[in-house]
Formats: sequence, structure tokens, C-alpha cells
Amino acid sequence: MKRFGQIKAHLIASALVVSSCLLAGCGGGSSDSSPAQLIPPTPATPPTAGVILPLVTAKITGSGFNLYYPDEFVVGQSVSIAVAATGNGSLSTVNWQQTAGPELELLATHTQLIGFDIRASGDYSFALVASSTIGQNIEQSISFTVLEDNIQYANIRLDHAVVEQGKVSLRVDSSADNRSKTIRSVAWQQIAGSDAVNLEEDEQFLFFDAPTIAHDTLLEFRAEINYEDGSSSSDSAYILVKNTEINSEGYFPKFAEQVVSSDVFAYRSSGPYANRLVDCVYNNQISSSCSFNSLPLLGNEHASPSVEQVLERLVVSHQWMGDRFKQFLEQSAVAQDMLKLLRATTAIVISYDVRPSFYWTATGAIYLDAANFWLSPGERDSLNDQPDYRAGFGSELPFTIPWRYVKDNDYYIRRSDYPVSERLTRTFSALEASVSWLMYHELGHANDFFPPNSWADMSGFTSPLSYANNLAASSTSFSTIFPLSSDEMRSLAQVSFAGEPASTQQKNTDAEQVTLYFESDSAPAYYSYSTIREDYATLFERFMMAYRLDVSADVAVIKSDNNLDFLVTWGQRDRVNSSHIQGRVKHVVQRILPELDVDAIQATLRAPMLMTPGVSWFDNLNLSPAAKSGSQAKKANNRPADPRDYWQSYRHGPDTPKD
Repeated sequence: MKRFGQIKAHLIASALVVSSCLLAGCGGGSSDSSPAQLIPPTPATPPTAGVILPLVTAKITGSGFNLYYPDEFVVGQSVSIAVAATGNGSLSTVNWQQTAGPELELLATHTQLIGFDIRASGDYSFALVASSTIGQNIEQSISFTVLEDNIQYANIRLDHAVVEQGKVSLRVDSSADNRSKTIRSVAWQQIAGSDAVNLEEDEQFLFFDAPTIAHDTLLEFRAEINYEDGSSSSDSAYILVKNTEINSEGYFPKFAEQVVSSDVFAYRSSGPYANRLVDCVYNNQISSSCSFNSLPLLGNEHASPSVEQVLERLVVSHQWMGDRFKQFLEQSAVAQDMLKLLRATTAIVISYDVRPSFYWTATGAIYLDAANFWLSPGERDSLNDQPDYRAGFGSELPFTIPWRYVKDNDYYIRRSDYPVSERLTRTFSALEASVSWLMYHELGHANDFFPPNSWADMSGFTSPLSYANNLAASSTSFSTIFPLSSDEMRSLAQVSFAGEPASTQQKNTDAEQVTLYFESDSAPAYYSYSTIREDYATLFERFMMAYRLDVSADVAVIKSDNNLDFLVTWGQRDRVNSSHIQGRVKHVVQRILPELDVDAIQATLRAPMLMTPGVSWFDNLNLSPAAKSGSQAKKANNRPADPRDYWQSYRHGPDTPKD
């Protein structure tokens, strides 16, 4: 399996400048995901893998289970309680309930480990009810007293359970109640849990792959935290690694190169497909595509699906993710479009370990990174911050092609508005901004393979994979009718988005040459050159964002060598409505949403506007006539607080198996 640690970062004056429009990919990362998503980490503090460490001592031992929790609890801590099956058994159901004490925010009560922040002193109690795969039932109460005799300046977040071989992330940030100290550095170490694992760290983040185990195993990690004022503190965290069955030939372990969470569940437990959803779309055993008789497309059953009918197809790893998706479908300005577009899917999966987002014909489901949906700091804590090994793709090319969404001459989406360490609550409008473009893109893929005119003719005995492998997607004929002309851009895109090595000629292709290739061609974005499928989905996404949300897309060509101000060689806003691209847009939209009058809509959209060459990407944010000169006074306001937050990113989903 490829590893992010093998990718060399492309650093320019301490700012991470990743290859054009950042990373390959099918709709993928949210602009709200952690900065660590883009930085290949470095090895952490020893011990190294293979070192035998002491086991964590259980506080309560019962028939078939062990319970773990800290020796003491104090106000300001981020802590956890965990239950592990003993021997070779495993737990099939788990439910935690707080029965006494000041109310805690518990976001994973169905998992074997619950992590939470303690905000007040007092006497706390929990009730645990669980069952094992061998028929054992567990009922256990846990009580403890929280003291208020400690000042906690920083915490590790968040203790959680993970499947063996799953990807794990932990981070240190300021305490929810005390942010008076600035963190200077963090040193990580595994201190308990049988064999030591390979740790990789990036500043305040820790990453590792959970070990292969024979039985449930609790790992413990410590962070030594140094502050700018010269003081220091430490904190520890638990990761419960769950024993599970993994099919090495399964779709996810083999083609997605990922062992996925075993804690996902149907959001509507009484829905008509609740007992099939997880089995068909998200587990480590799937090795064949479920037939439409078992799990049909939503559009096979509902011409105009309701929000509730969509929620009956939803799989989540945490209850809050389903609640936020429901809120999006009920309140967003794009909700009616999404209900129609979701007809081309069998299911929706939102999980903390989905990264990047993608649509997959192997299952007919859409997979959404939960980082797009969080509102509260606690919800954000339950996400995975694992970096993407594709971060360095295209780093040897001497140009970058960033893009961003803009509304009213300001950023429409910007990750740095919600820095993780500030523990801010996001607004619904920020959630809508993160989710809308992503879903338009991924559902563009779904409706490429399963357009509305195909639903009536599908046999229930076929499967999404068989259908997609045997009948060409709409984008296949589209690419013949409306081909992109630049072979050079297609070749460069394979370097930037697929990780192909750059040739000597490509390493010498400067921004001026790229501008000549790109400007006269009919692609709305650099990513359109990666595959014909991405060209199709990107055209649809850009049009719908302009039409429904009045949001513009910027694209630019920028030299990446010694260009610390990111001066634009060439750039354009609203390129998707260029006269030489409008015909391509119309063809795509008419096949995905045939009820739209594309000609009439295009007549109402803004005409493309060029950026000012030689002016910073940031100062080209305001393209109103009065701002054409690019005021230096506004530069600081236009620059995101995080230097990596220049543009949104796409990433490819997994390979598609053959049926």
C-alpha cells in the first residue's frame, strides 16, 4: 500500500504549495479539513515498531470483557472509557448511557470507546450494555468523581475505537476552557499496548496504522507539550483497536487500499433496507456488487424522493453525521437538486474514515467525508485527520493551477475561518458551502453512469458494477462529441492528479506555456484533464454552483518557483460560462437534469472576467473595476490565516473492480 510518508513535500518559504488545484481527486477533501491533511508527516518519538510495551491495566474485569479508564478525572481533561472483549471474542453491540453528573457531549455511544471533554466537577455515572458474538451479555455501571484541582492547558483529542489495520489520528490542541498558553511543540510516544506501532507525526498531530491483532487491544499514547512561555505539560489518550474479520480480496481492502470502520450503521434502523445497507456498501468483507433486487437505485423506486426516503439509504459512523445530513437536505438552497441527483445512487455513506469523498460503481453508493458536515467542536473532534499520500503529486512542475469558489468578491469556502485549535462552532451556511460543491461533483459522477433515462430499463438481477462495466457512461460519448484538445494538459494532469513521474520536458513547462495550452481549450478546470469522467462532473458542478448559489469559480496559472507572492500569470473567473464552453455544459446538464432550461439559465449567468496578470492570487479576489489595481492594504485581509488554505482540492476515489 502506498504511504504518505513516501511523498516529498514541495515547500516554498514555509508555505505548502502543492501541485495544481491541489491533489488528485474525485471531489474529495473539504476545505474545512485539517491542515495536516496536506503535509507528509515525519517519524515520531521512539519506540519503534516491534518493541514490547506493557499492557494497559483494566479497572474492571468481567466475564468476557475488560473496562478501562484513567486513574483520575479532573476538570478540563479530554478522557475516555473503553470496553474490550477478552480472548478471541468480539463485541457485536455496545451502548453507553450517562446516568449521573453534569451533562457530557457523547458522540459515539455505540462504539467500544467513548471520548469526551469534562467541563465541570461532580459525581458521574455511566451504564454500559453490550453483547458479544458468542452470546455473552454485558451490563456494567461505572462511577467516578471529577476533581477541580488541575489547570489543563492542552488536550489530546480524541480517544476513540478503531478497527485493526485502520488509520488513526490524534492531535493536541488547547483546552476548551483554558486557551491562555500557545503551544510551541509536541513530542509523542506510545507508552502501553503490547507491540509498539510505527508512529508518524506532524507538529501537533500523530498518525499511525492500527496493528493487526488477535484480540481487542488498548493502546496508550502520551504527548509532552511545550509552550511558548517555557512551561510544559503532558496528556495521554487511549485508542481501542478492535479485533475484526478482514477479507484481503474485499473491495475496500484491495481496491480502496483501506480497512474501513466496523462501527457504521443504518441511520434509519427501521428503513426497508436497513439490514442490507452496511453489508452492500461499507464493510471489509464485500467482494461482489449487490444486485438491484437487493438494493435498487433510489430512482428505481422513487421518481421524486422525499428527505425521509433518502435518509432510509444513509449509513453513518456517528449519529451526528446523519443529523447534519438531514439538516442539509431540509434547509439548504440546493436540497431539491440533491434529492433528484441522489436517485442515481443506492446509498449514501458518511463516515469519519472516508477520505477522500468519492462515488463508486462497485456499490452504486456515494461516500462523503464527514469533515464537510461538522458544526460543533466536539463533532470536529470525532473526525480523522490522516494526511493523504497524494499531497506531493506534481511537486516537480514549475507551475500551479489553483482554484477557489468566490461569492461577492470574497471567499465562499475557507478552511482557515475555523482553525481547529480555536474550537469554534461553524454556521450552517459554512456547512452548506462545504457540502454543496462536493455533492454536485460526486452526484455528477453517479448520474454519468446512471442517468435518468436509464433507470426504467435496469434489470433487478444486474448490479451497479455489472451495469457500469457493460454499458458506457454518458461521459464516454460526450468526450467524443466535445473532446479537449490539449494533449499536453492531459499529460501534465496525470502528473498532478495520478502521481505519474514528471518528464524533463514537463519539468521545464513554464506558466506561460501552460496558459497557452489551457486558455484556448474548453476545460473549465485543470482537473478536467485528469479523466473524461472528471471533465463531465466538473462541468456540471461549476454550472450548478453558479446557477443555484450564485457562486463563481476562479482558476489561475501561477509560477511556483520563487513566486512567494503567488503572482498570477493568467486567471479567470466564471470560466464555465465562456462561449466556447457553454455547449459542453449544456450537453452535460441536459443529461443529468433534463428539466432545466440550460440556454435560458446561461443567459442569466455572469460573463467570464479575467484576473490582472502580475498581481497576487489573493489581490485578484476582488475583481470589481474599482479594485483592479490590487490594493496592498487589502492584501493582509485577503490572505488566509493558514498559508495552505489557498484553494479547494480534488482527490481520486478508489479503483473500480471488474465484475
